Amino acid sequence: MRTTAHLLLPVLLLLTSTPATAAEADVVYVTDELRLGLYRTEETSGRTVKTLISGARLTVLERALMSIRVRTEDGDEGWVKTAYIVETEPARSRLGRLEAAVETAGARLEEAEQALEASRSEANELASQLAVAEQNITNLPALEAENAALRETLASSGIRMPLGWFIVAALVCLMAGGFTGYWLLDRRVRSRFGGIRPY
Repeated sequence: MRTTAHLLLPVLLLLTSTPATAAEADVVYVTDELRLGLYRTEETSGRTVKTLISGARLTVLERALMSIRVRTEDGDEGWVKTAYIVETEPARSRLGRLEAAVETAGARLEEAEQALEASRSEANELASQLAVAEQNITNLPALEAENAALRETLASSGIRMPLGWFIVAALVCLMAGGFTGYWLLDRRVRSRFGGIRPY
């Protein structure tokens, strides 16, 4: 029993002295950014002409056993190690292009949604105008019948004026005639007496 306790004691001390469990450990990732030297010589040693990063586009000028001579998009020429060169575009640079494409597509989608909303408003306005036009078309036979009835009434009875209108028109003509007669008489009297009224 004593031997078992002696064996378990160091194991227990080791477990309790561990600073953090696996669940509490910090998480880290390996970087996907590669920096590759562009050299003047085929041996890819010595001083670098330029440092290239992941996704840099290169034009192959010459191939050797362990390296290739390339030209960058900026026009720099030199040698790089073949082990770090691939013929397919790396995921990182493709991701950048895809993100830019997604952003452009999002802007276009927003413009399309605004245009759709404007089209919906215009369609609603046209629908209301169409409803008014259909209502007018529905009322057209009734209006035509009413118009025909009024024409028949007018044709059968001739032009009729209400009695009140006739009396008002007669009074206006009488008053206008009276004022005109007075004005003519006054003018004739003034001309006879040199512009002076004798009364």
